[in-house]
Amino acid sequence: MNPTFQSISAAISGLALRTSVAVERRRALRRVARLSDHRLHDIGFERDWDGSILRNGRAI
Repeated sequence: MNPTFQSISAAISGLALRTSVAVERRRALRRVARLSDHRLHDIGFERDWDGSILRNGRAI
């Protein structure tokens, strides 16, 4: 196989992986954001004053 093709293939594969991870993260955050404050607290999260979701005092 051509070394240039291998490097291009690796770069595209890496970008595809990063994109799929970003999409899954957004989906998960949307699901968590729909929960009530009480339910968030039950699973170890909390909603900050600006609506962002925090876990153990850190933004996610």
